[in-house]
Amino acid sequence: MNKKTVIVAGSSGLVGKEVVKQLLTEPMCKEIILLVRKSSDTKHEKIKEVIFDFTASDYKIELTKADVMFICIGTTMNKVKSKKAFEEVDLHIPIKLGKLAHKLNIQHVSVISAMGANATSTFFYNRVKGSMESQLISTNIPSLTIVRPSLLIGDREEFRFGERFAEKLYKALPFIYPNKYEPVEASFVARAMIQEAFNTDNERVKIIENKKIHEISRNI
Repeated sequence: MNKKTVIVAGSSGLVGKEVVKQLLTEPMCKEIILLVRKSSDTKHEKIKEVIFDFTASDYKIELTKADVMFICIGTTMNKVKSKKAFEEVDLHIPIKLGKLAHKLNIQHVSVISAMGANATSTFFYNRVKGSMESQLISTNIPSLTIVRPSLLIGDREEFRFGERFAEKLYKALPFIYPNKYEPVEASFVARAMIQEAFNTDNERVKIIENKKIHEISRNI
């Protein structure tokens, strides 16, 4: 069994935390390299933190070898307050990370996008996500998995009224959401990302829609 070294960007976020948590017990994972803005003093034999400047114009990192990169970066308009700032986080940072993965000869990249992502969408959010996807695809990473979850459910550090309300509504009246749009646990998204990352039969580009994320979680 060839154990893998993985890089996680966005490990403090809702899905990123779940990715790290599950990787700690994943037999195929040898080492977890966390790209962080500042040290969290996390102590675990599998984890190595690397202080990383996400605002840099060109990403560089000294590593001997890494096999997989998980890109779990994302924000909200409510938090950053402008379209330009939103694009910096949800578009430009993932693209720069994808280019870094290509430089490092990383064989698989797994990234969180969103349901409805479309580079030609009239909706700003969907257009940004779609543009991110298309630009990552063009970096020619050997294997790329794009996951498109619906509303994410989980323990967030920041309070988001709209998402919290939708989550409570789903738990009280789950039947009002069509299967395609069913909210999804962050742990399910993390599991789908990890499963594909360690799948030796990966396609060059694989897009996992929300319904498939639920199916993967039910089959584990």
